[in-house]
Amino acid sequence: MPGPVPKAEKCFEAMKAAIASGLTDRQAYLTVPGAPSSAAWTRYLQNHPERAAEIAAVRRPQGRPSLDRIAANFDALIKLIEQGHSPVSAGKELGINGGRLTSYLLEHPSQRPAYVAAMQKRAKALGFRSTTIKGMPRRKDFTEAEFDAALVLIARSTAPDLATALRRADLPRNGSLQRRARNDPAFRSRLDRAYRAHGASTHYLRYIKDPTEPRMLLASLLRDNDFSAAFSRFKSQRYDRHDLAQEYCLAVLEGRLSKADLKKNKAMNDIRKRALGNSLAFTSLDAPSHGDGDSRYSVGDTIASPCGIHTY
Repeated sequence: MPGPVPKAEKCFEAMKAAIASGLTDRQAYLTVPGAPSSAAWTRYLQNHPERAAEIAAVRRPQGRPSLDRIAANFDALIKLIEQGHSPVSAGKELGINGGRLTSYLLEHPSQRPAYVAAMQKRAKALGFRSTTIKGMPRRKDFTEAEFDAALVLIARSTAPDLATALRRADLPRNGSLQRRARNDPAFRSRLDRAYRAHGASTHYLRYIKDPTEPRMLLASLLRDNDFSAAFSRFKSQRYDRHDLAQEYCLAVLEGRLSKADLKKNKAMNDIRKRALGNSLAFTSLDAPSHGDGDSRYSVGDTIASPCGIHTY
């Protein structure tokens, strides 16, 4: 026996007529009596592609009312700005959202000269002595070669202050680089690679800037590729991190390990045993606490007194 007919199937023609009249899908299922829920309607269209095609054919494209109203009242808005109104106050006079004027001008650059002229007249009407509004952009138009040179400088620089380095070289700084990257995906990927390279070259500097503990020795060691890789590998070992890293560097110098061994558990276990000892092995309390047997201190001397063992 056939199953129950879904609500979406029963109300499909009514929903289609409502959407064809200009309503959105949400407005339609809130208006049509007995209409399905949002999830049920979406699932119905996903399971019935032919029905989804019918709805897509009658669905009207959604516009942007605020920008459409600015386009319809642009001349009146400009006249009010010339008289001394701000875009927001001029929009309130006309019953539109004047705060979206900047977005409208970004999409319609041909209207910008009229806006610039209106703002200059507004400045004179309000008695402003000067204005920073100009018809031409204030920033320098950098060439392709200058953008390439900026990426090379960022990738190779070891200076923490990139803005100063780029300014002294008269190359585009972060604002110009980010502005181009927003419109150029290929340049965005190149810029990200350059910043990652700079971060890898200067990451050790954060250890020098610590005002309470300026760790100059650690910062210097981190410039070594082997020590830096091992220090990053053992970051979860809070108290033994330095010992493990230096044991790994010793193994590399002796030729026992390479950088590829950092991903191998067997090699890392060997490093831990050499640096920290075997925690599972039984050790005599009379054994030397360190060294090759010449130490006067035993393992028992290193155990705290609450355990019942005292240092004689």
